[in-house]
Amino acid sequence: MGAHVMLLPSLGHGHLIPFMQLAQKLAAKGLTIIFVTTFHHIPSLRKKVDGAREAGLDIHLLEMEIPGDHLTLGKVNSNSVQWHQLPPLLDANERLQPHFQRFLERFLAREISPLPTPVCLIADFLLGWSSAVAQKFGIPRVSFETSGMFAESVQQIVWDTLPRNLPRTESGRYLVPGVPREVRLSRLQLLPELPEATPDNGTHQFWVRQRRGNKQSWRTVVNTFYELEGEFVDHFERVNGTLRTIGPLLPPEVFEDGHVERKRIAPAVELGASTDGEKCMQWLDEQAEESVLYISFGSENSISTAQMEELALGLEASGVKFVWVLRTPSDAAQNSFSSALDFLPAGLHSRMAAKRQGFFVLGWAPQLGILAHPATGGFLTHCGWNAVLESTTAGVPLIAWPLYAEQPFNSKFVVDEIGIALEAPQRIEQNWLVSRDDVEVIVRSLMIEEKGKELRKRIKELKAAARIAVAEGGSSYKNFDLFVSEIMALPQA
Repeated sequence: MGAHVMLLPSLGHGHLIPFMQLAQKLAAKGLTIIFVTTFHHIPSLRKKVDGAREAGLDIHLLEMEIPGDHLTLGKVNSNSVQWHQLPPLLDANERLQPHFQRFLERFLAREISPLPTPVCLIADFLLGWSSAVAQKFGIPRVSFETSGMFAESVQQIVWDTLPRNLPRTESGRYLVPGVPREVRLSRLQLLPELPEATPDNGTHQFWVRQRRGNKQSWRTVVNTFYELEGEFVDHFERVNGTLRTIGPLLPPEVFEDGHVERKRIAPAVELGASTDGEKCMQWLDEQAEESVLYISFGSENSISTAQMEELALGLEASGVKFVWVLRTPSDAAQNSFSSALDFLPAGLHSRMAAKRQGFFVLGWAPQLGILAHPATGGFLTHCGWNAVLESTTAGVPLIAWPLYAEQPFNSKFVVDEIGIALEAPQRIEQNWLVSRDDVEVIVRSLMIEEKGKELRKRIKELKAAARIAVAEGGSSYKNFDLFVSEIMALPQA
């Protein structure tokens, strides 16, 4: 039995994906993994952990007990987390501290499990407070950055300094000081609350507290690869301490050349399965190469009813084929509908089916399989970091449509810094709406016109770089091995 490592993700469902990949990679190196989570995520992780154990990986899923009403949002993986609901989610993450401390006390007393004391705790960067808890019990804490280094470097400065204190260009853009190269942020690349935020803003105060804890970590590991954003990796390390880039943390199947022609990415690899998912893959089999736009706003997000209508009519007008992971709108009244299809413009669903222009997925979608499919030529995304890495690894260019958290900074990165995306023109004066005419224009630009071809060429270069990074001898491969050796050198309990 190898050294024991405890993993503690935050409450957001999207963070489970890289945490589970990290757990499997560490276990494959002979480490024993103690995966700690709350009741919200036990169901979605149970099958994944059971499958890993059947494959010989020593992973144990343990529940940290918290009150049933802990989250002011209700279910954390509801499909309607918007930017203004982020502060309650951050608050809920912070309020986990006493519950985790109590869990760890009971765990170390062997009341919860017979497993021995972990040699280190790998905790989500949103849980900076876990440094203090780990120190209390003499356990080294590792901060796991599930976001990219450009976004986190910019976010750290912008949220700590606050935009009201940043220098401005003549055109009104915000200049970010202290980063490796000049970064100018438009109003569109900031959350709605940010420009007017003051020092008593709850999110500002949250980040000040969490960063203080994160800087006390023994190590930081990051789900990125050096070739993608090396300047900002170096910058973040200078500011925050020793780090290792170990990404993209994705299933090995994703990096296998030509696997799509031979086999599907198994649903078990992707953290889910649905009948819609298999029908979607069959529909894609019938489409021309790089002809389909994939649309998903992530595992926890949705758009408004008005925005859904504009997006739907813009897609129809573009004539471009699409797969859309359709969720209930963020402003839908409870129990007033039979499915998310009810919110599409009248007759659109049947028109798309008749013309074979669009396929709608309700619920879970096999995203890795869709992105890897030869028919997929673009990805309209909220710019969560998982989505950015998955799309980059698949070589699929983006339409960046950020909703909340660090997504606007990820959008800035993929649009302006590495040139693999177009920015959805959200109209601030219309509550951040993207009009149907703008949808039509940007979809055609990515999927049909010359600009899309340029982005496709650039992202295929990064796809190759990602594969080199995780292959034997690559930057992430070597960093991961180094990280494992550092864990193994820690004193055993």
